[in-house]
Amino acid sequence: MKHDFNSPEAAHWKGKKKTWLRFQILTGIGDLNNKKILDFGCGNGLLLDFLRERDINCEYYGWDISKRMIEVAKRRHPEAEFKVCNILEEEVSAYDNSFDYVLVSGLFYIKVDAEPEVHEVWIKNILLKLWPLCREGVAVNFLTEHVDWKEENLYYCSIGDITSFYVSNLSKWLVIRHDYPLYEFTIYAYKNPR
Repeated sequence: MKHDFNSPEAAHWKGKKKTWLRFQILTGIGDLNNKKILDFGCGNGLLLDFLRERDINCEYYGWDISKRMIEVAKRRHPEAEFKVCNILEEEVSAYDNSFDYVLVSGLFYIKVDAEPEVHEVWIKNILLKLWPLCREGVAVNFLTEHVDWKEENLYYCSIGDITSFYVSNLSKWLVIRHDYPLYEFTIYAYKNPR
C-alpha cells in the first residue's frame, strides 16, 4: 500500500482536515448517538475514527466493494462489523430497515465510465438499493458542478438533476448542504418530514 493504512490518503482522501470536515457535514444528518449506522463505501473505516473522536456512540457497520480495503478496515478496527459487498450484484433485501442512517462519502466522485450517463445510472441504481436499508435517512456527498476547474476522471454532479431523482424516486424531504469550503455538496434524504 502506497500510504499508511491509517491515513485518509489510504482511502484516496487528501488530508485529515478536509476529510474530517466532510465527515462532520455527512454526520450532520441527525443525532447518531445510539443509532445503527451503515458506512457504505467505507474504505479503511476512517469514518469510525471520526465518530470515536467526536464521542458519537453508535452501532457502526462498514461495507465496501473492495476486499482489500475491508481487510485493512478489519485490521484497523477488529471490533467493528465490516462486509465486502457489491450492492448491485448481491441481494441485500434481508437488510431492509436494518440501519437508522446510511452514510456515503466520496463513493460517487470517480467516474466508473468515461460516459457521464453511465456513471449517473450507476449512482441512481446504488441509491435505489440503499434507500430501503435505512429507517431514518441517507446522507450522500457529491462533487459539485460549480467549480473553477474539472478533472477528466471525476464526476461533477448537477444539483438539479440529482435532486429531481431523489424527489421522484426516494424522498421529497431533503436538505442540501452546499455551504462548506469543499468542492462538493451533501444531500440528507429523510424517510419522514423533520
